[in-house]
Amino acid sequence: MKKILLSSVLLVSIASADFNAFKNQGLTAGAQIGIFGLGLNVKDKMNDYLGVRASFDMLTINDYEVTDEDTKTKYNFDLKLQDFMLVGDYHPWKGSFKTTAGVIMNKSSLDGEVTPSESLSFEFQGNTYSTDDIAKVNTKADFDPIAPYIGIGWDTSFAKKKGFGFTFDLGIIFQGSAEVDYSVHYKELVNPTAIEAEIREKLINDINKDLEKEKISLQEELDKFEILPYVSIGFNYKF
Repeated sequence: MKKILLSSVLLVSIASADFNAFKNQGLTAGAQIGIFGLGLNVKDKMNDYLGVRASFDMLTINDYEVTDEDTKTKYNFDLKLQDFMLVGDYHPWKGSFKTTAGVIMNKSSLDGEVTPSESLSFEFQGNTYSTDDIAKVNTKADFDPIAPYIGIGWDTSFAKKKGFGFTFDLGIIFQGSAEVDYSVHYKELVNPTAIEAEIREKLINDINKDLEKEKISLQEELDKFEILPYVSIGFNYKF
């Protein structure tokens, strides 16, 4: 439903443009910085109202800590933000102000490790597991690869024939619900007895059950970012 609504907004914006004047009226290229990091952009002015823009941004943040408020489990993430944006900019008064709609190809991900407690143990769903058995627990979170985007902004070079301009974008990204996966790395048992092997098998089953519940809880925590605000500022040059 969201994607249908976004498509409708974009079509209305394009339909409002003067198609009789639909031709290339100048190419701009520039750079920006925003919540997805540093990036580059290129924009083609199609007529006095409409521009088509593509941009790429990337940012890496290491040791980004997230605490699940329900389970109190701590996660130490490496956050990789990466996106490719393809949008239409509609300038209703032929000037700098614009409304924007389009899509973002979202390559962002969270790769992390569960942080043991001070007692050197892991706690999942109220159950405690020793680091004598578990070497580490990794988790990975992803969002929808295609995310609709709507926003407003300014591009001071749009009405110019040539020269530098200032760009600003403010909007929202509908990146969907989080998808979470866990992987557990157990410490190796050297020549285990039958009883030790049976205890390890039961331990693995217990942990898998707890992690399924942890997965749901962490997904709900990350779903706070299902609708993500977007902001960027930058400059460009019109050729």
